[in-house]
Amino acid sequence: MTVGLRIPAELPAAAETYAKAGIKVFRVRRNKTPYANCVRCDRQSSLYIKHRPEDCQCGVPTCHGFWAATTDLTLIHHWWTEEPDANIGAPCKLNGWAVIDIDPRNGGRESLQALEKRVGVLPGTTMQLTGGDGLHILYRSPDYELPGLLGPGIDFKHNGYILLAPSVHSSGGRYQWAGDGAYVAPAVDWPATLLPRKQRRAVPPARATPRHRFPSLERRQQRPGGGRMWTVADLVQHVMDAHEGNRNNAFFFAACRAHELAEQNLIDLREAEVGLLSAAAAVGLTDSESRASFDSASTRPGDRGWVA
Repeated sequence: MTVGLRIPAELPAAAETYAKAGIKVFRVRRNKTPYANCVRCDRQSSLYIKHRPEDCQCGVPTCHGFWAATTDLTLIHHWWTEEPDANIGAPCKLNGWAVIDIDPRNGGRESLQALEKRVGVLPGTTMQLTGGDGLHILYRSPDYELPGLLGPGIDFKHNGYILLAPSVHSSGGRYQWAGDGAYVAPAVDWPATLLPRKQRRAVPPARATPRHRFPSLERRQQRPGGGRMWTVADLVQHVMDAHEGNRNNAFFFAACRAHELAEQNLIDLREAEVGLLSAAAAVGLTDSESRASFDSASTRPGDRGWVA
């Protein structure tokens, strides 16, 4: 039987408990934003010095959000002595986690059901209740980048961070670990079915089904005017699966499909935009080039005959 880590009810003591267990933590304001950067690390400041967050040498230990996370007990004690009500943030990837974040207020439960219908029931692992009726599902981090948005109300948290119990949710409820309230380090790997297709482990191929037996399914895969019926998840996956050297083209293709389908009221453009920009960042495209590409796709010429 796995023995969990008992988390104190007080935030300062809880932060130190996590750190003693080797979990990197940092202070987060009640609106979920990290404490501010110094002027040399603030991109909006005239004194900003260009540098990578992980290479920061400014000496201010709260800079760059989750890059400030630490297990230094002296620093953590100092932080929470200054701000005893600060919430506890923890970077996912830096702690070896990949997290599925379910927000039921935005359709997360329905998106999770749709996901499990597509890939099968997700393996059991460590879970945290968010205090706002949401859920964090924690797995061990894969060696690959993951897209952020998967669907309405469901995110993959890998490069970002989550709050840890007993942090206070904006609704007033507290985060807490599922079960008996103790934290158990996730021992289950990120599900292979949720990896980009080119990184998935080999699995026995499903028996092919004669196409003519399911005409209704074939019709659902067609969009008005012919061609494949893409979902937002399909478009995100298309970007994630692109080979190096073809990622810009794959992103522009997906952006064009998104605008086209949104014009036909078949998908939500804002949802597609967030998902595609997140996928672009995960495969190494810069924010500026992916944003410019997405915007230019809105003025594309007629392209009904394009194929992936």
